[in-house]
Amino acid sequence: MQKLLEPNTVPPDGFRFWQVETKTWIRAPDYANLFFNVRDHRKANNLPLGTFWESEVEDQLCQMLPPGHCKQSTPGQDRNVFTRVSWNEIFQGTQTLMGWAGQGFAKVSQELADSRGDVCSRCYYNVQMSGGCHSCGQVQKLATHIVGPRKTVADPFLRVCAVCKCSLQAKVWVPIVAIDKGTPDTERYPEFCWIKKELDELRKVTV
Repeated sequence: MQKLLEPNTVPPDGFRFWQVETKTWIRAPDYANLFFNVRDHRKANNLPLGTFWESEVEDQLCQMLPPGHCKQSTPGQDRNVFTRVSWNEIFQGTQTLMGWAGQGFAKVSQELADSRGDVCSRCYYNVQMSGGCHSCGQVQKLATHIVGPRKTVADPFLRVCAVCKCSLQAKVWVPIVAIDKGTPDTERYPEFCWIKKELDELRKVTV
């Protein structure tokens, strides 16, 4: 678990928390109100607070900030992935997907793409690209260029992965063997991420 070094200072992109069950960003003007807002949101949606819910809220926020804003409060590995992503980063991060598409590789099944998309739609690293609606349109065009008209049921919720900095509407269709080539390690992906799970399983088999 991580804790903010300066809780009275507004962190980059503000105090925020992603509530998985409702797929909602909860924001606050300051540290104390973040917990109030999360508590009220959970109560309003009949969600349990949990025993260590405040620590979980702060830890998730820390995971979305650049290194140097938090400290480790309990033993474990820090995961810090800044969730502010630019168009240039997305274009560079999607190069491997464009190479895969250009070679005519088959896409994964609709069932697998839907399953992957569902996982991504509930992830706090599934973020809006900086730059507003125009930038979102660019990402959608890029996804269409790679995978064509194929869609998943989660497409309305899929944005950009802050870890790999690529279009999730496109990536959910890519075979894991193609992703393997451009992903040297999985340490920065959350434990529940399908990319981490599928790559770890693939590499276990191929060792």
